[in-house]
Amino acid sequence: MKNPPISVRVHRFRVSFALLAGCFILSFSAAGQTNPYARVYLKSKEDVDKALKELQAYAGQRLPTVDGFVAGSDRALDHYERPFCQFSIELLPGPLDATTVRVAAKITAWHSDPDPLMSSYQVLPSNGRLEMDLLDRLAEKFERELPASVLPAEVQIPKPTADYSVHLPRTTALVRGSPSLAAVPSAISSSAIASNDELATLRAEREAKEKRIEDLNVELRNLQEVQKNQAQPRNLAIVKNAGTPVLAQPAEKSRVLFAAAEGDEFEFLNISGEWVHVSISGASRGYIRRSSLTLPEFIAPDRAMTSQTASKEFRGVFRVEREEISMFPGDWEPLRGKPVKIYTVQPSSQDYKETNAQAKYDFALSLFRKVSAESARDAISVEGAVVIFDSADGGIIGSTIRSVRQMAAGSLSESDFRMTCFLDPPDAFQPTSKH
Repeated sequence: MKNPPISVRVHRFRVSFALLAGCFILSFSAAGQTNPYARVYLKSKEDVDKALKELQAYAGQRLPTVDGFVAGSDRALDHYERPFCQFSIELLPGPLDATTVRVAAKITAWHSDPDPLMSSYQVLPSNGRLEMDLLDRLAEKFERELPASVLPAEVQIPKPTADYSVHLPRTTALVRGSPSLAAVPSAISSSAIASNDELATLRAEREAKEKRIEDLNVELRNLQEVQKNQAQPRNLAIVKNAGTPVLAQPAEKSRVLFAAAEGDEFEFLNISGEWVHVSISGASRGYIRRSSLTLPEFIAPDRAMTSQTASKEFRGVFRVEREEISMFPGDWEPLRGKPVKIYTVQPSSQDYKETNAQAKYDFALSLFRKVSAESARDAISVEGAVVIFDSADGGIIGSTIRSVRQMAAGSLSESDFRMTCFLDPPDAFQPTSKH
Protein backbone atom coordinates (compact mmCIF):
# COMPACT_ATOMS: atom_id res chain seq x y z
CA MET A 1 0.00 0.00 0.00
CA LYS A 2 1.05 3.57 -0.56
CA ASN A 3 1.58 6.23 2.08
CA PRO A 4 -1.56 6.52 4.30
CA PRO A 5 -4.26 8.70 2.69
CA ILE A 6 -5.66 11.74 4.40
CA SER A 7 -8.57 9.73 5.88
CA VAL A 8 -6.11 7.56 7.80
CA ARG A 9 -4.17 10.62 8.94
CA VAL A 10 -7.37 12.21 10.28
CA HIS A 11 -8.22 9.03 12.18
CA ARG A 12 -4.79 8.90 13.79
CA PHE A 13 -5.01 12.59 14.62
CA ARG A 14 -8.31 12.07 16.43
CA VAL A 15 -6.72 9.31 18.53
CA SER A 16 -3.85 11.65 19.49
CA PHE A 17 -6.28 14.46 20.33
CA ALA A 18 -8.38 12.24 22.59
CA LEU A 19 -5.27 11.01 24.41
CA LEU A 20 -4.08 14.57 25.17
CA ALA A 21 -7.46 15.98 26.23
CA GLY A 22 -8.42 13.06 28.47
CA CYS A 23 -4.92 11.78 29.40
CA PHE A 24 -5.72 8.16 28.58
CA ILE A 25 -4.82 5.64 25.88
CA LEU A 26 -7.40 4.18 23.53
CA SER A 27 -7.16 0.47 22.87
CA PHE A 28 -8.08 -1.02 19.54
CA SER A 29 -7.53 -4.08 17.38
CA ALA A 30 -6.15 -3.97 13.87
CA ALA A 31 -8.52 -5.09 11.13
CA GLY A 32 -8.36 -8.88 11.13
CA GLN A 33 -4.56 -9.08 11.10
CA THR A 34 -2.46 -8.08 14.08
CA ASN A 35 -2.96 -6.65 17.55
CA PRO A 36 -0.81 -3.62 18.37
CA TYR A 37 1.43 -3.45 21.45
CA ALA A 38 1.92 -0.10 23.19
CA ARG A 39 4.29 1.40 25.73
CA VAL A 40 4.73 4.92 27.12
CA TYR A 41 8.16 6.60 27.14
CA LEU A 42 9.06 9.83 28.94
CA LYS A 43 10.49 11.27 25.75
CA SER A 44 9.23 13.71 23.13
CA LYS A 45 7.77 12.42 19.87
CA GLU A 46 10.81 13.73 17.98
CA ASP A 47 13.25 11.89 20.29
CA VAL A 48 11.27 8.64 19.98
CA ASP A 49 11.10 8.94 16.19
CA LYS A 50 14.86 9.56 16.01
CA ALA A 51 15.58 6.55 18.21
CA LEU A 52 13.33 4.31 16.09
CA LYS A 53 15.15 5.39 12.95
CA GLU A 54 18.50 4.59 14.59
CA LEU A 55 17.12 1.14 15.45
CA GLN A 56 16.02 0.79 11.79
CA ALA A 57 12.50 0.00 12.98
CA TYR A 58 10.88 1.52 9.88
CA ALA A 59 12.79 -0.75 7.50
CA GLY A 60 11.54 -4.26 6.85
CA GLN A 61 13.60 -7.24 7.89
CA ARG A 62 13.91 -10.81 6.70
CA LEU A 63 13.18 -13.51 9.31
CA PRO A 64 15.11 -16.79 9.53
CA THR A 65 11.87 -18.75 10.00
CA VAL A 66 8.21 -18.22 10.88
CA ASP A 67 8.45 -20.64 13.82
CA GLY A 68 8.47 -18.69 17.08
CA PHE A 69 7.18 -15.47 15.52
CA VAL A 70 3.62 -16.27 14.41
CA ALA A 71 0.60 -16.90 16.61
CA GLY A 72 -0.47 -20.00 14.71
CA SER A 73 -1.47 -21.28 11.31
CA ASP A 74 -3.79 -23.87 9.88
CA ARG A 75 -0.90 -25.10 7.72
CA ALA A 76 2.45 -26.65 8.54
CA LEU A 77 4.98 -23.93 9.37
CA ASP A 78 7.79 -25.70 7.51
CA HIS A 79 5.91 -25.01 4.25
CA TYR A 80 6.50 -21.27 4.59
CA GLU A 81 9.53 -19.76 2.86
CA ARG A 82 11.26 -16.36 2.77
CA PRO A 83 9.42 -14.81 5.75
CA PHE A 84 9.55 -11.02 5.96
CA CYS A 85 8.47 -8.62 8.72
CA GLN A 86 7.38 -4.97 8.46
CA PHE A 87 6.45 -2.86 11.51
CA SER A 88 3.51 -0.50 11.57
CA ILE A 89 4.38 2.21 14.12
CA GLU A 90 2.27 5.01 15.58
CA LEU A 91 3.60 7.73 17.86
CA LEU A 92 0.93 9.34 20.04
CA PRO A 93 1.98 12.47 22.00
CA GLY A 94 0.87 12.71 25.60
CA PRO A 95 1.04 15.18 28.47
CA LEU A 96 4.29 16.14 30.22
CA ASP A 97 6.31 15.48 27.04
CA ALA A 98 5.55 11.73 27.09
CA THR A 99 4.98 9.64 23.96
CA THR A 100 3.02 6.43 23.48
CA VAL A 101 4.57 4.06 20.95
CA ARG A 102 2.09 1.65 19.39
CA VAL A 103 3.56 -1.05 17.14
CA ALA A 104 2.20 -4.00 15.17
CA ALA A 105 4.23 -6.48 13.11
CA LYS A 106 2.99 -7.77 9.77
CA ILE A 107 4.62 -11.06 8.75
CA THR A 108 4.42 -12.27 5.16
CA ALA A 109 5.82 -15.52 3.76
CA TRP A 110 5.56 -17.66 0.62
CA HIS A 111 3.48 -20.79 1.25
CA SER A 112 4.48 -23.76 -0.93
CA ASP A 113 1.37 -25.84 -1.55
CA PRO A 114 1.42 -29.33 -3.11
CA ASP A 115 -0.84 -27.77 -5.73
CA PRO A 116 1.33 -25.08 -7.41
CA LEU A 117 -1.77 -23.04 -8.27
CA MET A 118 -2.54 -22.69 -4.57
CA SER A 119 0.94 -21.43 -3.64
CA SER A 120 1.06 -17.74 -2.78
CA TYR A 121 2.31 -15.15 -0.34
CA GLN A 122 0.34 -15.10 2.91
CA VAL A 123 -0.01 -12.68 5.80
CA LEU A 124 0.57 -14.45 9.14
CA PRO A 125 -0.52 -13.19 12.58
CA SER A 126 2.31 -12.13 14.88
CA ASN A 127 2.55 -13.65 18.37
CA GLY A 128 3.91 -10.37 19.79
CA ARG A 129 7.53 -11.44 20.15
CA LEU A 130 8.78 -9.03 17.49
CA GLU A 131 6.73 -6.11 18.86
CA MET A 132 7.87 -6.62 22.46
CA ASP A 133 11.48 -7.00 21.34
CA LEU A 134 11.33 -3.64 19.53
CA LEU A 135 9.73 -1.91 22.53
CA ASP A 136 12.37 -3.41 24.86
CA ARG A 137 15.23 -2.31 22.60
CA LEU A 138 13.77 1.20 22.50
CA ALA A 139 13.57 1.28 26.31
CA GLU A 140 17.17 0.06 26.64
CA LYS A 141 18.32 2.76 24.23
CA PHE A 142 16.71 5.49 26.32
CA GLU A 143 18.09 4.04 29.56
CA ARG A 144 21.62 4.20 28.16
CA GLU A 145 21.07 7.87 27.34
CA LEU A 146 19.99 8.86 30.88
CA PRO A 147 22.53 10.90 32.92
CA ALA A 148 24.41 9.01 35.61
CA SER A 149 22.70 11.03 38.35
CA VAL A 150 19.21 10.08 37.17
CA LEU A 151 18.05 6.49 37.54
CA PRO A 152 14.89 5.12 35.88
CA ALA A 153 13.46 4.31 39.34
CA GLU A 154 13.62 8.01 40.20
CA VAL A 155 11.13 8.93 37.50
CA GLN A 156 7.80 9.11 39.33
CA ILE A 157 4.27 10.13 38.49
CA PRO A 158 3.37 13.46 40.17
CA LYS A 159 1.16 13.07 43.25
CA PRO A 160 -2.15 14.96 43.59
CA THR A 161 -1.75 18.50 44.83
CA ALA A 162 -2.64 19.00 48.51
CA ASP A 163 -5.65 21.15 49.33
CA TYR A 164 -4.49 24.09 51.40
CA SER A 165 -7.78 25.63 52.52
CA VAL A 166 -6.54 28.15 55.05
CA HIS A 167 -9.19 30.68 56.11
CA LEU A 168 -8.89 33.41 58.74
CA PRO A 169 -11.89 34.71 60.77
CA ARG A 170 -13.84 37.41 58.95
CA THR A 171 -13.68 39.80 61.97
CA THR A 172 -10.55 41.80 62.41
CA ALA A 173 -11.24 42.64 66.06
CA LEU A 174 -8.98 41.12 68.68
CA VAL A 175 -10.43 39.71 71.87
CA ARG A 176 -8.58 40.58 75.01
CA GLY A 177 -6.20 37.82 75.88
CA SER A 178 -6.29 36.26 72.39
CA PRO A 179 -3.05 35.89 70.46
CA SER A 180 -2.11 38.62 68.04
CA LEU A 181 -1.82 38.03 64.29
CA ALA A 182 1.92 37.96 64.69
CA ALA A 183 1.53 34.92 66.89
CA VAL A 184 -0.21 32.84 64.17
CA PRO A 185 2.01 29.84 63.59
CA SER A 186 4.51 30.38 60.78
CA ALA A 187 3.43 27.05 59.26
CA ILE A 188 0.19 28.67 58.07
CA SER A 189 1.95 31.42 56.15
CA SER A 190 4.49 28.98 54.64
CA SER A 191 1.65 26.64 53.63
CA ALA A 192 -0.16 29.52 51.94
CA ILE A 193 3.00 30.42 50.02
CA ALA A 194 3.46 26.80 48.92
CA SER A 195 -0.19 26.64 47.89
CA ASN A 196 0.17 29.76 45.75
CA ASP A 197 3.26 28.36 44.05
CA GLU A 198 1.59 25.07 43.24
CA LEU A 199 -1.56 26.78 42.03
CA ALA A 200 0.53 28.98 39.74
CA THR A 201 2.29 25.89 38.35
CA LEU A 202 -1.01 24.06 37.80
CA ARG A 203 -2.51 27.14 36.18
CA ALA A 204 0.43 27.38 33.77
CA GLU A 205 0.15 23.68 32.90
CA ARG A 206 -3.58 23.98 32.33
CA GLU A 207 -3.13 27.03 30.08
CA ALA A 208 -0.47 25.17 28.10
CA LYS A 209 -2.78 22.17 27.65
CA GLU A 210 -5.68 24.40 26.62
CA LYS A 211 -3.44 26.12 24.08
CA ARG A 212 -2.31 22.71 22.78
CA ILE A 213 -5.92 21.52 22.48
CA GLU A 214 -6.84 24.69 20.62
CA ASP A 215 -3.94 24.16 18.19
CA LEU A 216 -4.99 20.54 17.68
CA ASN A 217 -8.56 21.65 16.95
CA VAL A 218 -7.29 24.03 14.28
CA GLU A 219 -5.10 21.34 12.75
CA LEU A 220 -7.98 18.85 12.81
CA ARG A 221 -10.27 21.27 10.99
CA ASN A 222 -7.55 21.87 8.39
CA LEU A 223 -7.09 18.13 7.84
CA GLN A 224 -10.83 17.61 7.53
CA GLU A 225 -10.99 20.40 4.96
CA VAL A 226 -8.15 18.82 2.99
CA GLN A 227 -9.90 15.46 3.18
CA LYS A 228 -13.13 17.01 1.93
CA ASN A 229 -11.45 18.66 -1.06
CA GLN A 230 -8.97 15.90 -1.86
CA ALA A 231 -9.61 13.85 -4.99
CA GLN A 232 -9.37 10.06 -4.79
CA PRO A 233 -5.89 8.79 -5.76
CA ARG A 234 -5.91 7.26 -9.22
CA ASN A 235 -4.39 3.91 -8.24
CA LEU A 236 -6.41 2.97 -5.13
CA ALA A 237 -9.38 0.62 -4.91
CA ILE A 238 -11.63 1.14 -1.84
CA VAL A 239 -13.54 -1.63 -0.06
CA LYS A 240 -17.29 -0.93 0.13
CA ASN A 241 -18.41 -3.22 2.97
CA ALA A 242 -16.86 -4.63 6.15
CA GLY A 243 -15.92 -8.31 6.03
CA THR A 244 -15.12 -8.33 2.31
CA PRO A 245 -12.93 -11.42 1.67
CA VAL A 246 -9.49 -11.00 0.09
CA LEU A 247 -8.70 -14.25 -1.75
CA ALA A 248 -5.42 -15.90 -2.75
CA GLN A 249 -6.64 -16.71 -6.28
CA PRO A 250 -9.33 -15.26 -8.59
CA ALA A 251 -11.80 -18.04 -7.82
CA GLU A 252 -14.89 -18.26 -5.60
CA LYS A 253 -13.60 -21.24 -3.56
CA SER A 254 -10.04 -19.95 -3.25
CA ARG A 255 -8.43 -19.61 0.17
CA VAL A 256 -9.40 -16.45 2.09
CA LEU A 257 -6.32 -14.46 3.13
CA PHE A 258 -8.25 -12.14 5.45
CA ALA A 259 -11.44 -10.05 5.67
CA ALA A 260 -11.05 -6.38 4.74
CA ALA A 261 -12.76 -3.59 6.65
CA GLU A 262 -15.03 -0.95 5.16
CA GLY A 263 -12.96 1.87 3.68
CA ASP A 264 -9.72 -0.17 3.40
CA GLU A 265 -7.67 1.00 0.42
CA PHE A 266 -5.52 -1.25 -1.75
CA GLU A 267 -3.24 -0.47 -4.67
CA PHE A 268 -4.95 -1.46 -7.91
CA LEU A 269 -2.90 -3.76 -10.21
CA ASN A 270 -5.30 -5.04 -12.89
CA ILE A 271 -8.69 -6.65 -13.54
CA SER A 272 -9.42 -10.14 -14.83
CA GLY A 273 -13.13 -10.53 -15.45
CA GLU A 274 -15.00 -9.98 -12.17
CA TRP A 275 -11.83 -10.13 -10.05
CA VAL A 276 -9.56 -7.21 -9.17
CA HIS A 277 -5.88 -7.95 -8.52
CA VAL A 278 -4.61 -5.77 -5.64
CA SER A 279 -1.39 -5.25 -3.70
CA ILE A 280 -1.73 -6.01 0.03
CA SER A 281 1.65 -5.27 1.60
CA GLY A 282 5.17 -5.49 0.20
CA ALA A 283 5.19 -8.40 -2.23
CA SER A 284 1.83 -9.78 -1.02
CA ARG A 285 -1.02 -9.89 -3.53
CA GLY A 286 -4.71 -10.79 -3.39
CA TYR A 287 -7.99 -10.78 -5.32
CA ILE A 288 -11.27 -9.01 -4.47
CA ARG A 289 -14.58 -9.14 -6.30
CA ARG A 290 -15.00 -6.15 -8.54
CA SER A 291 -18.51 -5.50 -7.20
CA SER A 292 -17.08 -5.12 -3.66
CA LEU A 293 -14.78 -2.21 -4.59
CA THR A 294 -14.97 1.41 -5.60
CA LEU A 295 -12.43 1.52 -8.43
CA PRO A 296 -10.32 4.46 -9.67
CA GLU A 297 -12.15 6.81 -12.00
CA PHE A 298 -9.84 6.18 -14.95
CA ILE A 299 -11.10 2.57 -15.25
CA ALA A 300 -14.19 2.60 -17.46
CA PRO A 301 -16.74 -0.17 -16.74
CA ASP A 302 -16.50 -1.54 -20.27
CA ARG A 303 -12.72 -1.25 -20.58
CA ALA A 304 -11.46 -3.40 -17.68
CA MET A 305 -8.11 -4.98 -18.40
CA THR A 306 -7.99 -8.72 -18.96
CA SER A 307 -5.13 -11.07 -19.77
CA GLN A 308 -6.06 -10.76 -23.47
CA THR A 309 -6.47 -6.95 -23.60
CA ALA A 310 -3.67 -5.85 -21.25
CA SER A 311 -1.36 -3.04 -22.30
CA LYS A 312 2.15 -3.60 -23.62
CA GLU A 313 3.57 -3.08 -20.13
CA PHE A 314 2.07 -6.44 -19.05
CA ARG A 315 3.05 -8.48 -22.14
CA GLY A 316 6.14 -10.65 -22.60
CA VAL A 317 7.92 -12.99 -20.26
CA PHE A 318 7.94 -10.66 -17.24
CA ARG A 319 5.93 -7.63 -16.21
CA VAL A 320 6.73 -4.90 -13.69
CA GLU A 321 3.90 -4.83 -11.15
CA ARG A 322 5.22 -1.87 -9.16
CA GLU A 323 8.20 0.46 -8.88
CA GLU A 324 8.95 2.71 -5.93
CA ILE A 325 11.75 4.42 -4.02
CA SER A 326 12.12 3.08 -0.49
CA MET A 327 14.70 1.94 2.05
CA PHE A 328 16.68 -1.19 1.18
CA PRO A 329 14.72 -4.18 2.58
CA GLY A 330 17.66 -6.13 3.98
CA ASP A 331 20.92 -6.13 5.91
CA TRP A 332 23.38 -6.04 2.97
CA GLU A 333 26.05 -3.62 4.19
CA PRO A 334 26.55 -1.56 0.95
CA LEU A 335 22.84 -0.57 0.92
CA ARG A 336 21.72 -1.00 4.53
CA GLY A 337 19.34 1.82 5.51
CA LYS A 338 19.78 3.62 2.16
CA PRO A 339 17.14 4.69 -0.41
CA VAL A 340 16.90 2.43 -3.46
CA LYS A 341 14.72 2.04 -6.55
CA ILE A 342 12.65 -1.15 -6.07
CA TYR A 343 10.97 -3.06 -8.93
CA THR A 344 8.44 -5.80 -8.11
CA VAL A 345 8.24 -8.22 -11.05
CA GLN A 346 5.92 -11.12 -11.88
CA PRO A 347 6.21 -13.69 -14.69
CA SER A 348 3.72 -13.36 -17.56
CA SER A 349 4.65 -16.71 -19.05
CA GLN A 350 3.95 -20.12 -17.49
CA ASP A 351 6.81 -21.70 -19.44
CA TYR A 352 9.72 -22.28 -17.05
CA LYS A 353 12.22 -22.14 -19.91
CA GLU A 354 11.17 -18.55 -20.54
CA THR A 355 11.40 -17.56 -16.85
CA ASN A 356 14.52 -19.47 -15.75
CA ALA A 357 17.49 -18.02 -13.87
CA GLN A 358 19.10 -16.70 -17.06
CA ALA A 359 15.90 -14.93 -18.13
CA LYS A 360 15.44 -13.35 -14.71
CA TYR A 361 19.05 -12.14 -14.66
CA ASP A 362 18.74 -10.65 -18.17
CA PHE A 363 15.49 -8.89 -17.26
CA ALA A 364 17.05 -7.51 -14.07
CA LEU A 365 19.97 -6.16 -16.13
CA SER A 366 17.51 -4.31 -18.38
CA LEU A 367 15.92 -2.67 -15.33
CA PHE A 368 19.33 -1.76 -13.92
CA ARG A 369 20.19 -0.06 -17.21
CA LYS A 370 16.89 1.82 -17.00
CA VAL A 371 17.78 3.04 -13.48
CA SER A 372 21.20 4.16 -14.71
CA ALA A 373 19.63 6.21 -17.51
CA GLU A 374 17.00 7.71 -15.18
CA SER A 375 19.57 8.67 -12.55
CA ALA A 376 21.68 10.43 -15.17
CA ARG A 377 18.72 12.17 -16.82
CA ASP A 378 16.50 13.05 -13.85
CA ALA A 379 19.13 13.06 -11.06
CA ILE A 380 17.05 10.76 -8.85
CA SER A 381 18.59 10.47 -5.39
CA VAL A 382 18.97 6.71 -4.86
CA GLU A 383 21.95 4.70 -3.66
CA GLY A 384 21.05 1.52 -5.53
CA ALA A 385 18.43 -0.60 -7.27
CA VAL A 386 16.59 -3.80 -6.29
CA VAL A 387 14.51 -6.21 -8.41
CA ILE A 388 12.11 -8.54 -6.55
CA PHE A 389 10.71 -11.49 -8.54
CA ASP A 390 7.31 -12.32 -7.02
CA SER A 391 6.95 -16.02 -7.90
CA ALA A 392 7.45 -19.45 -6.37
CA ASP A 393 10.99 -19.70 -7.77
CA GLY A 394 11.64 -15.98 -7.46
CA GLY A 395 14.42 -14.12 -5.72
CA ILE A 396 15.90 -10.71 -5.05
CA ILE A 397 18.84 -9.06 -6.81
CA GLY A 398 20.24 -5.67 -5.82
CA SER A 399 23.20 -3.47 -6.63
CA THR A 400 24.69 -0.10 -5.76
CA ILE A 401 24.10 2.76 -8.19
CA ARG A 402 27.84 2.96 -8.80
CA SER A 403 28.07 -0.65 -10.01
CA VAL A 404 24.90 -0.21 -12.06
CA ARG A 405 26.38 2.77 -13.89
CA GLN A 406 29.67 0.93 -14.49
CA MET A 407 27.78 -2.03 -15.95
CA ALA A 408 25.59 0.20 -18.13
CA ALA A 409 28.66 2.08 -19.40
CA GLY A 410 30.45 -1.16 -20.25
CA SER A 411 33.35 -0.63 -17.84
CA LEU A 412 32.09 -3.61 -15.80
CA SER A 413 31.23 -6.87 -17.54
CA GLU A 414 27.93 -8.62 -16.81
CA SER A 415 29.71 -11.55 -15.17
CA ASP A 416 31.81 -9.27 -12.96
CA PHE A 417 28.75 -7.15 -12.22
CA ARG A 418 26.89 -10.20 -10.87
CA MET A 419 29.71 -10.79 -8.36
CA THR A 420 29.13 -7.30 -6.90
CA CYS A 421 25.37 -7.81 -6.47
CA PHE A 422 23.19 -8.79 -3.53
CA LEU A 423 21.58 -12.16 -4.44
CA ASP A 424 18.89 -13.94 -2.45
CA PRO A 425 19.13 -16.85 -2.99
CA PRO A 426 22.46 -16.81 -4.84
CA ASP A 427 21.54 -19.53 -7.35
CA ALA A 428 18.27 -17.80 -8.37
CA PHE A 429 20.19 -15.67 -10.89
CA GLN A 430 23.00 -18.04 -11.89
CA PRO A 431 23.35 -17.24 -15.60
CA THR A 432 23.99 -19.96 -18.13
CA SER A 433 26.85 -19.65 -20.57
CA LYS A 434 25.91 -17.90 -23.77
CA HIS A 435 26.92 -19.34 -27.14
